[in-house]
Amino acid sequence: MSRKNIIILISLISALILVFVFLNPLWSSIKVLRNEINQKKLTLTAIEELLAKTQELNQEYQGLEEEGQKVPFALPKEKDIPYLLVQFDALAASNGLLLESMNFGQAEQEKENSYQVLDQPKKILSFPSLSLNIKMSGSYDAFRGYLTNLENSVRSMDVHSIKFSGQKQSQESSALAALGIFEFDLGITVYYQ
Repeated sequence: MSRKNIIILISLISALILVFVFLNPLWSSIKVLRNEINQKKLTLTAIEELLAKTQELNQEYQGLEEEGQKVPFALPKEKDIPYLLVQFDALAASNGLLLESMNFGQAEQEKENSYQVLDQPKKILSFPSLSLNIKMSGSYDAFRGYLTNLENSVRSMDVHSIKFSGQKQSQESSALAALGIFEFDLGITVYYQ
């Protein structure tokens, strides 16, 4: 071989060695960077999913916050008799009933309602309550609407008795019954804290 060919061969081998020495670490670092990029993409995807879930939960919370603001109305801290008078009178008027009288009973400080859940011991729930009787007159359909409105009311209460009559001894009452006007007696228990 000629000297020129040997120099070319040595130069080629040196160039190949230099390429492996310098490019191989560069290639390895590119592989490491690609793995890091893939990991960052996975992390970014997880963060985007978490952000979407957070926004969804925030919307649910805002919906529940509106419901949560109704809780003090459902179970107020006091009896609030003036509010009850206005509420029952407004419900009667909006349904076409005439509220004749309201009688408030004694407040029951501790009313115990018990229930048993599967194998667990009995749990006692107690809320102070106020008993009241309402007399009203009107049509049966109006009374049904009144009961529906009571059921949909925010205030926590139970209707424990319903009595109605359509005919009495007086001529006025029998004339009203002929027109479909009845007298209703409603017993209600209203709860508070």
